[in-house]
Amino acid sequence: MSSDDIAIRVQNLSKCYQIYDTPRDRLKQFVAPRLQRLVGVTPRQYFNEFWALKDISFEVKKGETVGIIGRNGSGKSTLLQMICGTLHPTGGSIQTSGRIAALLELGSGFNPEFTGRENVYMNAAVLGLSKEETDARFNEIVAFADIEQFIERPVKTYSSGMVVRLAFAVAINVEPQVLVIDEALAVGDAAFQRKCMRRIDELNQSGVTLLFVSHDTDTVKKICNAAIYLSQGAMRNYGSAKDVCIEYERDLFGASKGKNKLNTSNQKLDDEPAQLDPELLASSEKIYGDGRVSILDITLTNKSQQKLNVMNAGMEFVISYRVCFAGFVAKPVFGIMITNREGICIFGTNTADQALYQRDYAPGDELQIKFNLTNNLGPGIYYLTCGVHSGDHADGLVFLQRRMDTLLFKSLGRDGETVGGSAQLYPKIEFSISEAAL
Repeated sequence: MSSDDIAIRVQNLSKCYQIYDTPRDRLKQFVAPRLQRLVGVTPRQYFNEFWALKDISFEVKKGETVGIIGRNGSGKSTLLQMICGTLHPTGGSIQTSGRIAALLELGSGFNPEFTGRENVYMNAAVLGLSKEETDARFNEIVAFADIEQFIERPVKTYSSGMVVRLAFAVAINVEPQVLVIDEALAVGDAAFQRKCMRRIDELNQSGVTLLFVSHDTDTVKKICNAAIYLSQGAMRNYGSAKDVCIEYERDLFGASKGKNKLNTSNQKLDDEPAQLDPELLASSEKIYGDGRVSILDITLTNKSQQKLNVMNAGMEFVISYRVCFAGFVAKPVFGIMITNREGICIFGTNTADQALYQRDYAPGDELQIKFNLTNNLGPGIYYLTCGVHSGDHADGLVFLQRRMDTLLFKSLGRDGETVGGSAQLYPKIEFSISEAAL
């Protein structure tokens, strides 16, 4: 492969951190080895070595979109920081071609005391744009970030979502040859995420190279040509996005299955073992209501009441929560809603829809409710919302409490099965062929 075709070349890259038990050991390491060498004694090491990355090698072609996956602590962010030049390697080499724009840690490169406008010009200058070039693109940057009314305010007054929108808008408008994203878009709202994905696709079509770190393997499979699987600082695999993501999911969820099989002696034979992904956590829950109730102890379990957040196709599962009443409520309605990452409702039900018995509740009353369901969702990440509402208000429906996006869970497809969309309808396709008479 010609060097002209390579955007990123990484060879035998390693990064080692020195871990000290106490500040005193750090001082000893600075002074003692020098004295020990002077007196002819073999220097002693006062720290422990932690290899965040060890002997990583790969090449990324120009215009290629590569996902980087792995558990927390596997070295993904360390790798990106070294590619971007913000972290120096312990060993090995990195060669890059073209301007690199990066979204690493939230708000990195922004001065919180500066206004949004000042940060745009500062970041653009760091990425190699002149003031005149930034002037020409400023309106487009602000329009994409959709924060026109806040652009003259200090960034320290921005929400995390506003910071991400502005940082992403700058990064994509400096015409980068390489765009590096480290989970930064995870804190954006659903509409902005869709907007970003469309722009990422446009950049990819125009030949921009993309490195994309994500825990969402479905997104990696959708937008990436290839993927790198890191585990404990080592590269487990580098190949097609689909194949690498399948290997990662088997390692991740297969381990969970094995663990649960060892600890399910009381589990019914017809119940599937519970699978838990510790990295699948909700980070954007919104809670609101009029204060008369509190929704507590929201859980997803299998039929044996074991908690889970990963489900196989066709699996029976239970959503449950507890409701505590702080005031009088006449005939409340209890419900759930499952949405996709764009916020579109995939399924919803409540006790009114099911024509279940309704009654009044007094302060101090408690209720435990369970929704028994079957997973007919297509493969993907889904969000759970739980709510209690009442229709006893003059203006109609009133939410007593609603907990939006309170839990995340993942639906898996069967091996070798491909499903388009968000529902699994278990199709059975039949053929009836009439051949033309000879």
